[in-house]
Order: sequence, then structure tokens, then C-alpha cells
Amino acid sequence: MIYVIDVDHMSLAFAASSKIQAAEIAGSPRFARAIGRSCRDRRGAKTSSHQPRVATVRERVAFHDMSAEFAGAAADILVARVG
Repeated sequence: MIYVIDVDHMSLAFAASSKIQAAEIAGSPRFARAIGRSCRDRRGAKTSSHQPRVATVRERVAFHDMSAEFAGAAADILVARVG
């Protein structure tokens, strides 16, 4: 399933197998550091306090379009800006 967090007027999507896993990913220090590079309110944050939500149809389409472009990339998780 695709989940979204809204940060600094952006919507960032990522895949997770469950809502629990999505919350763990969104709350992890690694995720916070990754989004902190491009999001003003996450500077210096150790964890993200943003709650993931299920992506809308439009957001899922945008995520799948983006992930198809990077299908060959070696990454643990793809986070795509969808809004």
C-alpha cells in the first residue's frame, strides 16, 4: 500500500506493507534525516512526528509513475513527492 505524509506544503509518498510499518518508517530517524534535507521544519530532527495516511488515487498514480522511473535503483525505500 502507498502512504503519504504532508510536510512543508509537500506530500511525500512511500510504500509500506501496513499502517504499522508506515508509522515505523515515518517515525524513524533515517526517514527524518532524509526528509530533513528538503523540509524546513525537520531541520535537526531526530524523528518525524508526521502521521502517514493512505494515499489518494492521484497520489498513488504519481508514486507509481515515479517508482517506474527508478525501478532499477538500489534503494531501501523510494520516497516520491506527489503533491
